[in-house]
Amino acid sequence: MSDDQRWGFEDADDWEPTPKSRPAPEADSAEPDGITGQDADRVVTVAVGELGEVLSVRLAADWRRSVDPRALAGSVLSAANNATMQALAKQVDEVRQADVPPWPVPTRPPETTPLTADAAFRLMDAVDAELATLTDRLAAVQNQRTEVESAGGHVRGTAMNGQVSTLTVDPYWADSARNPEIEGELTEVLRELRRRSTPDPDLTTWPTSPAITELTGLVSDPSLLLRRLGLS
Repeated sequence: MSDDQRWGFEDADDWEPTPKSRPAPEADSAEPDGITGQDADRVVTVAVGELGEVLSVRLAADWRRSVDPRALAGSVLSAANNATMQALAKQVDEVRQADVPPWPVPTRPPETTPLTADAAFRLMDAVDAELATLTDRLAAVQNQRTEVESAGGHVRGTAMNGQVSTLTVDPYWADSARNPEIEGELTEVLRELRRRSTPDPDLTTWPTSPAITELTGLVSDPSLLLRRLGLS
């Protein structure tokens, strides 16, 4: 072999190793939106909206170091109820600060025609009928036990009046499944339990049907009531 013939790697200066690509660092998990609650071990975080609707369930990356998979359901239940109670406390504080009146102030001009005895009875009958309908709709949701199972079949739960009462998680699945899979099924069940066991927000506000609105206007303005009854 001639001195001029070279293989291309005899001298260290002639060879520059290709740098190995390094995996990109995992992005820090963003803080969950909404109002959050955690379990005692702080490995489960449940986020809810202002009305208590479930937004997400997050597990700590190393949660199995602190919680046995057989006890995961209890930790999730504790975190979920803590989040719900915080949302409820916030609602109460907002109502107190807003100084909301016991019933809404009528926004349209009040009825001023004379109110005869027959008309008054008809108004009361209409109010009774509307309140009965509202009560029936509330009864269909309140004090009714709701059961939900995840699509994957690994998580089940029950709830009543928006409060989750029981939760079960397949421990063998929880011991081997990836966190996103577990979080997905937990979120699915908790979200559906809340939706099915909580009355429609419209049912929990002061009703605004025509008859009730008219009666509210009379109660909130005694002088108007007296005029319509012909007593002033």
